[in-house]
Order: sequence, then structure tokens, then C-alpha cells
Amino acid sequence: MLCRKGQGAEAYRRLKAWLEKRRLKLNEEKTKVVDFAKDGLEFLGFRLSWCKGRSRKNYPHCEPSAKSTQNLRDAVREETERDTHWKGPEEVIQRINQRVRGWAGYFHCGNSTKVFAKMQWYVEERVRLWLWKKHAKSRGRYAPEYTHQNLKEKYGLYQMPDYAARWNS
Repeated sequence: MLCRKGQGAEAYRRLKAWLEKRRLKLNEEKTKVVDFAKDGLEFLGFRLSWCKGRSRKNYPHCEPSAKSTQNLRDAVREETERDTHWKGPEEVIQRINQRVRGWAGYFHCGNSTKVFAKMQWYVEERVRLWLWKKHAKSRGRYAPEYTHQNLKEKYGLYQMPDYAARWNS
């Protein structure tokens, strides 16, 4: 629950009383009052914090947490490890696309553009490296067959939206 500065303790007390009237109990271990402007918080995989926008006004910033992005990195790394070179590119990229599409679908709301760009770069690098090693190339890791466009068109690698408006198109 977000409230104005200095009103957190009162809101906490009122919420607790409201729940008790309904014979519900607030989980004391998971519930705390924080100064959102200083600390921010993590909730359901999102990192929420107070940021200053381009207009110099403050706003509540919402993006995927570091733990959530690390979980996606781990999943992509697992799909592109050395012991998967026997698999076909279609199968590996299909599994990566499922993970990335699901992750992007969950985290598309909020201010995720920068995080999405970093994750897209990471996924492309892992797939590029996996293909390069699978095909036993000795040089030319950034050769024409492994460009961003080719990964997308030839191999069908999912492209995360690079800004919020793309979700509507």
C-alpha cells in the first residue's frame, strides 16, 4: 500500500484493525513499513522505486527485479549450454522463445524498456554463441549468418518489444 510520507504507520494500524474485524490476520513477517523514496521494494517479481522522470517530476518506477532477470538468464543459459549442441536450432530456439515470451508478457507493464533491451541483448548473445559453437566455427562469431536480423528472420528468435506502444500493435 502506498501512502503519503509520514502516514505509513497509521495506514498499517488501520489496515490491521480492518482485517481483524473480518477475522483475518496480517502476516507480520511479510509486512513492513518502508520509506519508498529511499528504499523502494520488491513485489511479485517487480522492483518498485521512486524515480525522477525527464520532466523532473517524481513517479513510482516499476520494472522487473534483478532476481527475475537473473532467473530468465539462468533459463536461457540452461537451454544454450554445451550439452545441448546435439539438439536442433528449431527446438532450442522454440524453448527459449517460450520462456522469453512468457517473461516479457508478465513484465510488459511498467517501465520495462531498458530491462527488456538488456535481456534481448543477452538472449541474442547466448543464441549467437550457441549456434557458433554448434556449427564449430573458428572465427566470425558476428558473421552475417548470426546477425540480429538473421536470428530473428531465419531462426525465428522472439523479439521483445522495445517500447510500450508496440504491445498494442
